[in-house]
Amino acid sequence: MTTVSRTPDEINSLLEEQLDFLKLSCASFDNGFAGEIKRLAVSVRVLVHDTNSSTSLLTLANRKSIEFVDSADSYNDENVLSHSSLVQIHMTPQGAKPKAHLDDALENRSIPFDAWWNGIVLVDSKKNEFSRKDITLFLANKEGGAHVDHEIDEKYHDLRNKNSLGWVTVLGDGRQIAGEDHVPATMRQIAHELIKSLHPIYTCKQSVAPNTGFVMRGMSLVAGVHAPDSQYPNLRKDRPKIGGKKVGRNDPCPCGSGKKYKKCCI
Repeated sequence: MTTVSRTPDEINSLLEEQLDFLKLSCASFDNGFAGEIKRLAVSVRVLVHDTNSSTSLLTLANRKSIEFVDSADSYNDENVLSHSSLVQIHMTPQGAKPKAHLDDALENRSIPFDAWWNGIVLVDSKKNEFSRKDITLFLANKEGGAHVDHEIDEKYHDLRNKNSLGWVTVLGDGRQIAGEDHVPATMRQIAHELIKSLHPIYTCKQSVAPNTGFVMRGMSLVAGVHAPDSQYPNLRKDRPKIGGKKVGRNDPCPCGSGKKYKKCCI
């Protein structure tokens, strides 16, 4: 088979086409079609995910070196609760509804791609950690975005189906309702961040339904008063392990410097 190289104009045209797909899927999700998160995941994967056998559109277009919008609430290893950093909670008479921050995030940072893609955005009650990459590839490769696997990772399955975040809503009559799945809103925010990274003038506000009592944001509870002191506070996926346990921020640094890990190689 004879092949030819695509021109830069062709690559840029395909890039803009995928961004259009992403925006249309975002609009469909916002209009009530929850299953659209799977197509969001596929478009995000095509745009950013490189493997040994495939090259992302951003790499082909030489755009991987840009700064990416990070709207995640900062994660602290000393957090005593589960953590959902791309989601805000809308309290309604029917319970707590997780919604993407969209442009209503508490703060936005600009960070390199690896810090964005691998930064932790969800931590369940058992301290299982999930990055943007994890959420996107589970949806695209395992749950029907582009492929369905007969088996699924147990930790991810529990996150989606067994409320492993452990959040409940207590109604006025004392009844408790298990928290809703945070993955759809998380995937929606990942797509929003990516669009804003490539089209900075793009805006999309989170609407508030008339029956919403109040909105909660930045819901992490930390044992202590100090904030994370890392430049990229959500990047914890590659934290080293000793004896099978991840090194904590206040543990001695494994490099042998004698300093705390948070003050040394973090």
